[in-house]
Amino acid sequence: MENKTIIQFFEWYLPSDGTLWEKAEACAADLRNTGITSVWLPPAYKGAAGAASVGYDVYDLYDLGEFDQKGSVRTKYGTLDQYLSAVRALHAAGLEVYADIVFNQMMGADETEKITAVDTRPTDREEQISGPHEIEAWTKFTFPGRGGKYSDHTWNKKNFSGTDFDQATGAKGIFLFEGKRWNQETDSENVNFDYLMGVDLDTDEPDTYKALTDWGSWYFDTVHPDGLRLDAVKHMSFDFYRRWLRFMREREGRDFFAVGEYWSGDLKKLLHYLDVVVDGMPERTLPPRPQKSSGDCRQEADESVPCADESTSGADKTDLPAQTQADIMVPDSDEPIQPVAEGTPLTLFDVPLHYSFLRAAQNGQNFDMRGLFTDTLVEARPECAVTFIDNHDTEPGQALESYIPEWFKPIAYSMILLRESGIPCVFYGDYYGVESANESPILDLKKLIRIRSRYAYGPQTDYFDDHSIVGFTRGGDAEHADSGLAVLATAGAEGTKYMALGPAFAGKILRDALGRHNDPVLLDEQGGGVFHVHGGYVSVWLTEPAYKDIRIHF
Repeated sequence: MENKTIIQFFEWYLPSDGTLWEKAEACAADLRNTGITSVWLPPAYKGAAGAASVGYDVYDLYDLGEFDQKGSVRTKYGTLDQYLSAVRALHAAGLEVYADIVFNQMMGADETEKITAVDTRPTDREEQISGPHEIEAWTKFTFPGRGGKYSDHTWNKKNFSGTDFDQATGAKGIFLFEGKRWNQETDSENVNFDYLMGVDLDTDEPDTYKALTDWGSWYFDTVHPDGLRLDAVKHMSFDFYRRWLRFMREREGRDFFAVGEYWSGDLKKLLHYLDVVVDGMPERTLPPRPQKSSGDCRQEADESVPCADESTSGADKTDLPAQTQADIMVPDSDEPIQPVAEGTPLTLFDVPLHYSFLRAAQNGQNFDMRGLFTDTLVEARPECAVTFIDNHDTEPGQALESYIPEWFKPIAYSMILLRESGIPCVFYGDYYGVESANESPILDLKKLIRIRSRYAYGPQTDYFDDHSIVGFTRGGDAEHADSGLAVLATAGAEGTKYMALGPAFAGKILRDALGRHNDPVLLDEQGGGVFHVHGGYVSVWLTEPAYKDIRIHF
């Protein structure tokens, strides 16, 4: 089985030119051949900012770039036809597609409604600091541009619990609607962190829950994603996704992959969420669900509306067949991909590890590298950890800005791509660069991804025994030819360390695939040798055939 590697296929500052879906289609084969196995695409639905929306200001979940709403037909990333074409191309290249799900908030309502509400204290959302009073809130979503296609459901004040703006007076605050309460099992920041922005969905309201399950059913039938990224889970009732994921998986007949964004550097909070959500999902046997053909995807109620395969607007493009997960193979190999987190109902992004990398980069030689993984999710619950370096929210200028300095990123990526635990997620801005900031792709990143895909296998031995220089080895396995490696990294000065891969490697020669060291290392009878690393960098040592493969391709 091949190691899994996700790429987040967007960053915040992409130009609003509607080309991302086409780029995903064009880059599918390159991603797969590099060693990427799964592609996380941004929110595909129309946001309040129309063609400029990154996707988290949700307006209409059913508008995937098809209707003239919010000033445009397309989204920031393209049209519906381009989106579906990209998904088919990614599937055809052997890649899984993960959709970004944003259920916490909505924005850009079509009409206001008068609502009785109370002000709550921003630092203690459970404390009411005013009596009931009337506000005018943007809570009525009628989607006139869509005209009821796909769904005639509209949203109104009963579907929401609060907002932050009174249109009548221009007042800003955190207003809790009469007859509502904040979800009671959310993150404890501000005592209750249910409210984030926009109008806050009341997921305890039966009509809201049904609307979201109806949409999920339509979306899966239309897009056929292989997994989901769940936005802002700390701001929603912890029970919601336990129920919603169970419903969707039973409907689909498969335990598809899901990763939640719970943004906290406090490991205890992540573990508590997993205790509630993951451990609250009993093991079950899911019956197989008959698969609809791609011809069923668009609009069962309106047979005159063509499906993506029949669209004339995409007639100049070759239709690419979808593949099931069981069919996915490496383009130049017959090796199936390891199922992601098989048997794990939910994973979380390892935010504590991200902050550990940031501290290491900020402190350099003064950081104790032995503690790099201390109090991280990948250390505590590795089967539930999706590791990452940066994402769209950590970029400069964003609310969660905590960008890892460029010099440290090769070290950090070696620690998530080449170790045995966790599912690594590569950031678009590191893979392709960030054009708006004149940032280039991270040095050696594609090499590290290919090394993970082909050679990072077998038992792991850690050498985290020095304040500055740490390393590990992988002992390889019979299933992956020439697998096994040694990694040495330092945030301080250059140095050496003796490390062993095991007796099976006795007498073999290892070379630094990143090209910083020309001298090979001849391994002794224990498969060990003295490896070298330059200051503030990482060295990755492979067998000679594996080294040659990397040098040829990069």
